[in-house]
Amino acid sequence: MSDSHYTGPLNFAVFALPEAADLSSATAELRRLAIEHHAEILDVEILVRAADGTATRGWLPDELAAIETDLLQPDDLEAIVADLEAGEQALVVVYEDRTLASLAGRVVAAAGRELWAGGIDAADLDTDNAEPNE
Repeated sequence: MSDSHYTGPLNFAVFALPEAADLSSATAELRRLAIEHHAEILDVEILVRAADGTATRGWLPDELAAIETDLLQPDDLEAIVADLEAGEQALVVVYEDRTLASLAGRVVAAAGRELWAGGIDAADLDTDNAEPNE
């Protein structure tokens, strides 16, 4: 969870899986990321497309249901479901990236402070013009 000297970037990831997929491994990995303080899981959703094309929430395992907070808006859910193929469900995770929290603590201990934090969409990176490291 964010603290007085560091708030990591807030982000989301959407994974498409077969509707009958076993999510126990994914559930265990989400727990590991939270326990090891790599991520603060803010919301988890399972979405399926109803026969009429609208988004419906699917069943969440008990461990994930406790995390569900309904942060996503109905238009977010509809946009996600629109990208699903027949027979798929979406696992949606909204999280705070805590990877650099320990680094931030060391910076604060050295009388520093977090100035900026954020994300870059990988699609926005111009790798064609990147300078190679020498």
